[in-house]
Order: sequence, then structure tokens, then C-alpha cells
Amino acid sequence: MAKIISVELMSVPDVIHVGDELSEIKVTTKIQFHKMDIQLGMEYCLNLFVYDVHGKTDTPIIIPNWDESKLIPISSDRRDDFMGREVVKLVAGVPEIVLETPIALKLGKLSKKNGSYFSRKLEVFATIAPAVGRASKWSGPFEATLVY
Repeated sequence: MAKIISVELMSVPDVIHVGDELSEIKVTTKIQFHKMDIQLGMEYCLNLFVYDVHGKTDTPIIIPNWDESKLIPISSDRRDDFMGREVVKLVAGVPEIVLETPIALKLGKLSKKNGSYFSRKLEVFATIAPAVGRASKWSGPFEATLVY
């Protein structure tokens, strides 16, 4: 099984102009592979989720499903703002790799539901899903009419 050693945000703009819908950041992820991963040439999918965190970090629920993995934050009083996501597929071939992943985020876009902020506190959550492992998915919502 692969192990995420570190996840770091790189090249975050010091100033974000309101209305600048796309800003690029770089995320550096250090991953270590088990000997068996390398022997079997295991495939993995790294999912990087970027959030604007308000206060304490929400506890996440991870729904792993290869490149469609989802992260659902659980909070009783507020939600962190989802800013962007990137998916990287990789194969275990060496004991350790360092990936530098560019992610385009909507950092300066304002919406009435999010309110207005003077700063952003960006954090990245990384999760890695093996090709051989568990997969999960929610169904789409549907409604039914009740008859009395």
C-alpha cells in the first residue's frame, strides 16, 4: 500500500484580485511505495482536494472510487469552501516519488452564498486510491410523490 509522506502548497499568489476567476497553485506530494507495490507495478490514483478552510478543519469522509473519489466534509455549524481538485494516475516503479501538480482554482470569484472574505486559508487534502481495493459511489437523488 502506498503512503502519502507529505502534501505542500507551493506558489500561492500573495494577492488575489477579486474577479480573477482562475489562479494556479502548485501542490507537491511525496509518496512512498511498499516493496510489493513496486513488484506488482501497482496502479494508484492520487486525488487532491483544495479547500478554503474557515476555522478548524472539517472532518472528512472519503468515498474512494478511483478517479471519481469524493471528499465530504462534516461540520455542525459551517462548511469549508471547495476551491478545486486534480486527479493524477500513477504506477509504483520506485520506492519514493515527488509529484508537482498544478491546480487551477477559482480564488477570486465572489458569490452571495459564500459571503465576502478578505483572505483565503487554503489547505489541500490528498488521498490515494489503489486500482485493487474498495470502490464506493452514491446514487443520484430522486424524488417520489407521496399519496395519502
